[in-house]
Amino acid sequence: MPASSVLAYAAVGSLGLAVLLAVVGFRALAVARGVTRVRVPARLLSEAPSLGGEYVEVEYPAPDGSLLRTRIHVFRVRAPGQPYVFDGTVWVDPTRPTDVTPRRQGRTTGAVVTLVLAGVALVGTVGCLIAAGVVRFAETLPI
Repeated sequence: MPASSVLAYAAVGSLGLAVLLAVVGFRALAVARGVTRVRVPARLLSEAPSLGGEYVEVEYPAPDGSLLRTRIHVFRVRAPGQPYVFDGTVWVDPTRPTDVTPRRQGRTTGAVVTLVLAGVALVGTVGCLIAAGVVRFAETLPI
């Protein structure tokens, strides 16, 4: 089997992987964005620095009135209208009071990582196709 064919098959496999990862990533992103959350006040108990933000331990009211505690990561955001640090509120899923995030959108890190991997696989597909074309051309040259 010529090397160009192997590279072409690798490109097809990489494209299939990219499509699969993209579908999984976009579905996970839609699920994360589809969770209805309510904003509740939270009391800052402690904070510890981390890369890109702080880990904060907060106390917030549960739907039944009891106080719950959790530790969440708050990213530093330098954008107009966005708080730079913890703003004293958290977003809670009313059906699962322990699902807490510092922003309304929800947990999207896994979905974003999956979409980035899909992009890497797509770049790999393009690289394999270019390499297959170059190798195919080299295979046709007389020796």
